[in-house]
Amino acid sequence: MGLLYLAINIPKAITITFFLNIISHIRFIFIGALTHLGLFKPAPEEDSNSTNNSNNYILILDASSPSLVPIPVHVVTAAIKLRLPILPYLHFIQQSEEEESESESGVQKVCTICLECVELNEEIRVLCNCTHLFHRVCLDTWIDHGQVTCPLCRSMLLPPRTNLTRCNPILNC
Repeated sequence: MGLLYLAINIPKAITITFFLNIISHIRFIFIGALTHLGLFKPAPEEDSNSTNNSNNYILILDASSPSLVPIPVHVVTAAIKLRLPILPYLHFIQQSEEEESESESGVQKVCTICLECVELNEEIRVLCNCTHLFHRVCLDTWIDHGQVTCPLCRSMLLPPRTNLTRCNPILNC
């Protein structure tokens, strides 16, 4: 009586790829364990908000076509700076007193970028989409870093074309 022996002929290509897959899985598990223990730090990824924004693009939905259009960041930031009005804070207060309630009239505004109070003689930028206000210098620095959203609520700084005519009449934007 002999032992049953069944030989299966497996092609070499399948066995090589199988063993390579096992080795790569073991490698990932090993690196994951070392990372979890704090013994391995992965190589730093390239910063997406680098100072050279000339090679970065933002995808914007064009109203004339249903596809996204890549636009360089420096073009979008320049358009944002042109669209957002610069006002003296005193002028903004005088124009907005008519619309605000009496309870908010005595509240002093704070720029949430630098966390400083906005003084009467300082220039501000007021956003059309969300009506948040910031020091002009603070928001310009924010925009120069390639940010295209409000620092506070993350709404887009550049309103869509359909909303350009519906901006706040106080801002004249």
